[in-house]
Formats: sequence, C-alpha cells, structure tokens
Amino acid sequence: MAEKLKVVVIGSGAAGLSCARTLGRAGHEVTMVERDRLGGTCMWRGCIPKKSLFHTGEVMRTVAGAEQFGVLTQGAHVDWQGALAWKWHVQETYAGDQRGLAEAAGVRVIEADARFAAEDAVEVAGERIAFDHAVIATGSHAVRPPILGAQLADTSDDALRYPELPSSLIIVGGGFIAMEMAGIFASLGTTVTVLVRDERPLEMLDDELARIATHGLESLGARVVTSTTVTAITSEAGGLRVAVTDGAGHVGALSAERVLLATGRVPTLEDLGLDAAAVAVDQGGRLVLDEYSRTTNPRVWAVGDAAGGMMQTPVASLEGRAVAASIDSGSPVHADCRNVPVTCFTVPPVATVGLSEAAAQAKGIDAHVHRVGFDELGQAVVEAETGGVFKLITAAESDVVIGAQCAGPAAADMIYAAAVAMIGGVTAPQLVRLVAVHPSYAEAMHYAGW
Repeated sequence: MAEKLKVVVIGSGAAGLSCARTLGRAGHEVTMVERDRLGGTCMWRGCIPKKSLFHTGEVMRTVAGAEQFGVLTQGAHVDWQGALAWKWHVQETYAGDQRGLAEAAGVRVIEADARFAAEDAVEVAGERIAFDHAVIATGSHAVRPPILGAQLADTSDDALRYPELPSSLIIVGGGFIAMEMAGIFASLGTTVTVLVRDERPLEMLDDELARIATHGLESLGARVVTSTTVTAITSEAGGLRVAVTDGAGHVGALSAERVLLATGRVPTLEDLGLDAAAVAVDQGGRLVLDEYSRTTNPRVWAVGDAAGGMMQTPVASLEGRAVAASIDSGSPVHADCRNVPVTCFTVPPVATVGLSEAAAQAKGIDAHVHRVGFDELGQAVVEAETGGVFKLITAAESDVVIGAQCAGPAAADMIYAAAVAMIGGVTAPQLVRLVAVHPSYAEAMHYAGW
C-alpha cells in the first residue's frame, strides 16, 4: 500500500463485500453503503433463498423415492410455510455474518442510500463523503419483457416468497433461473409448464447437459415447450391466461394460477446520480467500462452484476478482489474469468467450465472428449442416480484439460475439481494417477483420464 486511500463501496453483495474487505485489510479507509439489506442480491433474491428451496425440493424427491431403498414414508407432504421458514432461517443466519466480516476488516458499514454528489464525493444520509475511489456494486434486478400484461406476472424475486404454494405455474424463459425455478416448484408438487423461445432451454450449455436437465424436469411431471413466443398475459377466473405463438405461427393459450417471468436481470443503477460523477452509460443504459472495470470517471469502478457481465456470485467476488487490487496497487488488475465454473441447479444439477466439445471445434481446437456415464459409478448406482454424465475435454496434442461438463447430484463439486485441473495445466494421464475414493462421484474424473 503506497498510501492510505478513502474508498466508498456502494453495495454489500458478493462483489461489494469482497472489494471492501480486501481494501480494509490492506489498511485503507473504507466505507460500505447498502440501501437495502446487507448481503445483496445473492443473499436475499438469488442464490441463497433459491438453493434453500431447492434443498427442500431435494428432500421431497428423496422422500418420494424412499421406498426403493427400503424406507416407508406414508403421509409425507410439502409444508410450504415450513419451507419458507427454513429459507428465512438460512438467510438470516448467513446474513448475520456479513456485517461482522466487513467490520473485522476495518470497514465502516452504513445502511442508507448513496448518491454521487460530485466526481469525488457521495451523499449518504445527509453526510457528504469524499473519496479517492468509489466502487459501484449495486447488483441487479429482474426485468419484465415487453409483453402485453407482463405486470400481471411475477418475477423470480416474487416466486421466492409466494404466500402460498401455487397449484400450477407457467414459467416464461429458458435460462438458468427459469429451469432452476421449474425444478424447485415441480419437486414440491406444482404443475409446471416452461415456455422457451429458443429451440431448447439452456442454450448456453452443452447439448447433452440441456437434454438431461430437460428430461429431469419432465420426469417430475413438468412440460417444457420450446420455440414458443408469449404474446400476452391476461387475467381469468382462478389465475392467468397466456397467449402464445409457436415456431410454425400457430396461436394458442395456456392457463395457470401464476405466471413467472424468468427472462433475465439487468444492473441496478437507478438513483445513483451518475451524471454528477461523470459516469457514462451506453444506449442500453449499462455502464461504459474499460477492461479493468473502470468507468469513464477514473476514480469510479463497477463490479458484479452492476458491471453487466457474467451475473454469477463467484465472478462478482473475483471482480471485487481484482478492483481492490487495482486500487491498492495503483496499477490496473484484470479479473480473469476464463476458468470460472458455473452450475445450474436443475434436476439434476448441470455444470460447466472452460470449453465444451462444440466450443473447442468452433475455435479450431482439435480436442478429445472423455465421457463417463454415471452408470459406471458405484456411488451413482447406490443412489439410483445413473442418468448423469461427466465429460472431460482435453487438447488432442497435449492431453491438457481445457474444459469439462457434468450432470448429476455432485456436479457443482466435481466441476470445481475440473477447474482446478485446468488452472494447474493437468493432463488426462495425470488424472489417472490420482486415486479417487471408492465409491464416489469423484471417480468419474479418474475414469475420464483413461
């Protein structure tokens, strides 16, 4: 640290907290301001509440299939209020650590609105705070598409706190949020229909992963309707009616108690006074940033969802640390997101890191695909989870790992191990020499090296 700097971080989510703590521990004078609740999007409207309800659904699926393992569970049913109570307990418990983590690093925490008053100052609860650097980490919010009657539908924020479990639900969208929400509610007994505009859901993932995730949903009784455009949403007795047009131009309609629009999120930048700070936005309303996450005001940076890049909590934390390093060192540091593992918590979860086979081919890379079906894994046979797959992608010339994809119960953990292998430049033959626990899902990576 060349000198002690005054830094204001606006937002306390994964990006803001990681940035503030890193700078605080480095000895800088850091103020973190949060207008809503400490913890940000992930804590209150994203990962944590969603994963809590996912786990409730997971328990229900286990109970529903328990008889094949010799366990009788007659009368088991979903208590939605109990599920919500557990979700809130998880959130409150986890959120309680956020202030302590920040303050332990020497960060001053203020719960109030922050607005830029000048190129080097913010206004917070009537106090003008001057800064050497400011970091915008205000997260994102769900967006409603321009569909007639869209205001009648819910967003993912609403779905995580429904007062009652809906009997039927139409989900509009084919991305991560749509498919995760579909799995949650289908697992809990809701009749779910997913309307996907594209030819298949999860377009950003490997074809096989998308097929497995779709089959998993359908096995729960959900419908996944592709190549379908929603044209209007209207009220009717007992719920909502959704007008649709399919890929051939045929018009139709579906009905459900509730409709959930899972059509994306946008950075939350309202009421920040960006003009006063000389911070520019593009025609789409997104911040204009350089490769180091710096805005048009060299004193002001943006990280996490607010920066408009990959809206993933691990990426937000990585960007927060990178900007903190840039501020602390006085030299710009780039956040390397090339090998960030990503998991979609569908049924089963699907995960990816690095290049898929198709992506490698598109880049002109000669690659080998090492595929291991979960029916080859003792642990998967024991748990009756043999429909999964693990695929390791290696460069043909060197056998170095350049990517991996996984579908199955342990996908999130296995893909992290694959990311470690990528960062370490590990080859397939080296994975063979790595002895895996037996039986375990980790054996898939060992077998993939053969």
